[in-house]
Amino acid sequence: MLLFCDVKISIVFRRILVFKSKIRSKQMAKIMQDQLEKEPEDTASEWLSGGGETGKLIRAMDWSKSPLGSIGSWPQSLRTAVSICLASRFPMAIFWGMAGTQIYNDGYRPVLGGKHLASLRQSCFDCWSEIWNVVGPLYDHVRTTGEATWSEDLPLYMDRHGYIEETYFIFSYSAIRDETTAVNGVLVTCVETTDRVLGERRLRTLRDLAGIIDHCAD
Repeated sequence: MLLFCDVKISIVFRRILVFKSKIRSKQMAKIMQDQLEKEPEDTASEWLSGGGETGKLIRAMDWSKSPLGSIGSWPQSLRTAVSICLASRFPMAIFWGMAGTQIYNDGYRPVLGGKHLASLRQSCFDCWSEIWNVVGPLYDHVRTTGEATWSEDLPLYMDRHGYIEETYFIFSYSAIRDETTAVNGVLVTCVETTDRVLGERRLRTLRDLAGIIDHCAD
């Protein structure tokens, strides 16, 4: 009876978290929609074109209140990196500066799940706090050495929809150098492999179970 109650409470708690996540997403969507209806903050943003819905959001946002400053003040190295990121259909994100300010493209939005909108111009340390103990050392390695990292089917327990979920990714962190040749940003390229990894695990379990049944039958 106690076990049944615990399970029931757990299910209710998870539903509450998902509900709260949806409310936050709707609130952020309303804020971003209001910003989209405004003109870009300055004419310097004319170099920033395309990029689908995320590109529109970036052009519409008031970046002057972020660690990056207004779009017109961005260094050429950051502008180039952002334009490449937005032009690509491959999931990409940029963590720029000491604050790790996050910019990403449309392809990266599914990686974020419910974090999208709030995570644009947010610090990567805050956005990915639940997995920073895993990816943080990789990020630090790139920032200090300039050497790229490569991770294959890395397990990450992410909070993307109001609850912790088991996910797997193939991804790389690469250095972005500024005008002084110093590493001032990190380029993230990734592919989620959760469905494949979990599917292969289920098949192995079924094969093992079938083997046990056959052995018992003998």
